[in-house]
Amino acid sequence: MEHRQVRPEAPRPLENWDALEHPADSGRPDEHALDADHDADHENDQGGQWGLFGPRTVTWRVHSDPLIGLATLRALAMQVLHPEGMANVFATARRVDDPWDRLQWAQRHIGAVVFGNSIEAAMTGARLRAVMGQVSGWSGDGDEFRGDDEELVLWMHCCQVASSVEVTRRGGLDLTDAEHETYLQEQVRTAAVWGLEPDRVPATRRDLTRYFRRVRPQLRMTHEARAFISSLLSPAVPDLIAMTQRNRPTWAPVAGLAWSSLPGWARTMYSSGPGDGAGSLAPAAATVALHSLRDELHRTRP
Repeated sequence: MEHRQVRPEAPRPLENWDALEHPADSGRPDEHALDADHDADHENDQGGQWGLFGPRTVTWRVHSDPLIGLATLRALAMQVLHPEGMANVFATARRVDDPWDRLQWAQRHIGAVVFGNSIEAAMTGARLRAVMGQVSGWSGDGDEFRGDDEELVLWMHCCQVASSVEVTRRGGLDLTDAEHETYLQEQVRTAAVWGLEPDRVPATRRDLTRYFRRVRPQLRMTHEARAFISSLLSPAVPDLIAMTQRNRPTWAPVAGLAWSSLPGWARTMYSSGPGDGAGSLAPAAATVALHSLRDELHRTRP
């Protein structure tokens, strides 16, 4: 498989999980007051500061949640299970074994689309499509593919959308079933920014479930995917640190929790995860841990 070559730089793990917060965190409205529809935001947007969404949308509620960074990490762990999706992940990281750089890249681009104005959203979409258009290779079936193929971009989008709403909701974000559906409907706008036709994008929970069921036969565990997830769960540390610090890095429990929050079929594909810590939690225990982490992040936010 060929992919765009990336510069060899040392991985830069996140020391502070709060670095993944979105621009809307400053002056963010109370989450229980954001239950009106997008049209009301659009009508009140006299200054043109809002783009695809606004503070009354479910999308702002979900993406302002402190667990959204962990949700994006979970999405990456799903995306790399698609062999061609793995090439797209490689194309947007400085190193293939640096998930933290790729995570921050994803957060910046998603944040610009969700919280930026219309111009920022359009420019972000164009930038992403340009990067993906440089990715090419050969699939496991021997067919040539491009990183901006519609099916591949749809896979990347659906992994992110599913992870964002499922992780935040499991962690305690107060969303009704109807609001869950509304979020998926709103995210069709994001998909359009990535170049997808709206009628191809799952816009209900039922459609999203059917989509993953349809795509799962195309997924497989590759050496690259296992190396990527290993660098996430068991990140390499400099020899000097390893000699002086026996414990795992501070971000390791959060990374393990992202893995534990994966759907059962994805965890099965990985066949084995970390033997201890947050990465070994059963689904019910992972939900409890997500609640605890969310509460802690709320307490520590300025």
